[in-house]
Amino acid sequence: MNVLIVDDEPIIRVGLRTLVDWEEHGFRLVGEASDGEEALEAMKRESVDIVITDIRMPRMDGLALMREIKSRRDDVGMLVLSCLDDFAFVKEAMKLGAYDYVLKPTMEPEELLALLQSVRTKLADDRRTKREIAEWQEQLEQSRAYRLAEWLREYVRTGEGEARLSAELFPPGFGTFSIWVEAGDAGFRPALDEWTIPDSRAVVKWSERTWIVLYGYAKSLSEKERHDLMFGAAQSLLSRIRDNGEGGGTSFVCLGPVIPRIQDFAQAIQYHQRQLHARFYGSADKLVTADPGPVAEGPLPLEERSDFLRAVSNGNREAAVHWMEAAVESIRRHKPNAAKTQSFLRDMLALAYGFAEHPDGTRNGDDGAFSESLDRIRSLSHIEALGEFVVDAARRLWAKPLGDEAGKEPANPFIRKAIRFMREHYGRNIGTVDIADHVKLSRSYLSDLFGKETGESLTETLTRIRIEEAKKKLRSGEMKVYEVAEAVGFADPKSFAKTFKRLVGCTPKEFEAAHK
Repeated sequence: MNVLIVDDEPIIRVGLRTLVDWEEHGFRLVGEASDGEEALEAMKRESVDIVITDIRMPRMDGLALMREIKSRRDDVGMLVLSCLDDFAFVKEAMKLGAYDYVLKPTMEPEELLALLQSVRTKLADDRRTKREIAEWQEQLEQSRAYRLAEWLREYVRTGEGEARLSAELFPPGFGTFSIWVEAGDAGFRPALDEWTIPDSRAVVKWSERTWIVLYGYAKSLSEKERHDLMFGAAQSLLSRIRDNGEGGGTSFVCLGPVIPRIQDFAQAIQYHQRQLHARFYGSADKLVTADPGPVAEGPLPLEERSDFLRAVSNGNREAAVHWMEAAVESIRRHKPNAAKTQSFLRDMLALAYGFAEHPDGTRNGDDGAFSESLDRIRSLSHIEALGEFVVDAARRLWAKPLGDEAGKEPANPFIRKAIRFMREHYGRNIGTVDIADHVKLSRSYLSDLFGKETGESLTETLTRIRIEEAKKKLRSGEMKVYEVAEAVGFADPKSFAKTFKRLVGCTPKEFEAAHK
């Protein structure tokens, strides 16, 4: 086992290091530290099983170190080094989980070895017990929950296994009802086990973020009694999830129908699917109890996807964002299947990431971070949250938005002055000569300087500023297209429409209609 020595006195560390033959007795001294902070750093570098620590040390003392270790791991053995006047601190150390203590003035090799061997034995026993409990829990899950999950999936898929499920879930005089649990955040697992949820018959992990909890009810109950039982179970389960720490805030439950017999289980799943669909496009309730009735699932936005990917491959950020917004609007309008929509948008962004390169061949961020970000799509169970996320993701495909000078201000004062002039006078008939005159430089010198600093020409930046202002005016709906063209400095509506389509990916009228 690996041992770490922590003491602020070098002579004590040397003494401990040489007091016993570590390797001969099955121990390995992996490091030394002069205080708690150094010890924690050492534990990041090395796997440590046993910590021998002094109590009184500068910066972080032994008690603080023990608290920190205890908060991070429960399988580290701790021995405390003590002076004769440290008894009060030793008592506190024992409360924190120290196995024993050693008096520095009387420390002998045999005593230290005996304590180390005792700690090793206790650690081995604790780890074995922990492993056995984990194996037992796994076997228990495999033996019942896993078996039920497999049987139910097979039954829904093939119709086979009716008799064994009836015997397991539908004893004489009893029926079942279901509650669908949707866990929002990735990595969040509600504390759901059939042996810890009162009155539950089974808890089935249906998918990565979905559980189905089955409850029993006596068929002799009145309709009101049964309703109260079902509603109370749903509220109790929701409270349980909320109390289960971080992640429960994005989860929700759907109260399903009565299932009098196993033959009705497939219909219960369909019932829950209708609830999920209605919630995805409707109110994002934490507790869903109603059956929304028949669902008509519309088509996915295939044309918008093609236009979006074309814009991305051409490096046209404005057009890409527009077509992603159009895709989300189409989804809102046609209401395709929620799960298919999540997969569709995830694949759409994954493809786009491969296309979205900067002129120098770089991308925004690393592949792992982007992939992790895409995984969030599966946890977004409402169209508004999902739509906001994918539109923002489309914007973030490029680290530097094309034509966006509002981010990092140029360092060169002449460039700043030129951009400020364009923003203040974009509505006038100005050109590169006017801009150069304003900053008191020759047109050719300013053009070269501007291109090196921003990666764009003066004309490109002026055009993009004008189009950005045009988009704001079109969104407001207060001006006609030809009035917008004139207001942002275009000589005629035709050239304005052509430039707008090239940069944004749609005509001004299409843009205006999409944002009404």
